[in-house]
Amino acid sequence: MAGKIVDQGEARFLEILLGSRTPDGALYLGLYKTPLTEPEETVTLPDLVEPSGFGYGRRTLTRGQWTLNGSVASYALQTFLASGGDWGNVAGYFLATSLDNSGKLIAIEHFASALQVIDGKGIKISPQITCS
Repeated sequence: MAGKIVDQGEARFLEILLGSRTPDGALYLGLYKTPLTEPEETVTLPDLVEPSGFGYGRRTLTRGQWTLNGSVASYALQTFLASGGDWGNVAGYFLATSLDNSGKLIAIEHFASALQVIDGKGIKISPQITCS
């Protein structure tokens, strides 16, 4: 993920590494349509508008299934495919701690330009987190 870890993600890491919080069993990968400009680090899940319907749903990234190589964690390729209608412009993707907006936003990556997703087309993402 060439994007950034947001404030909620930084706090979550500290709670797990140095506090008493149990690690999350999974993270969830989602797409967002707005905001159209790169969100600030203070962004939260309710600030992001996801595609709705037409086969869209967050993908579950299970703990322990990441490949670790030095300071880089990588996950298998994830495919989002619009089915039965268009999603419109997609501005980026994110990692969160829940399938809905009740969790915390961990990280975002904003695309250089929005991607138009029409029926039968999609987006492929290979999630990656680099600690440096």
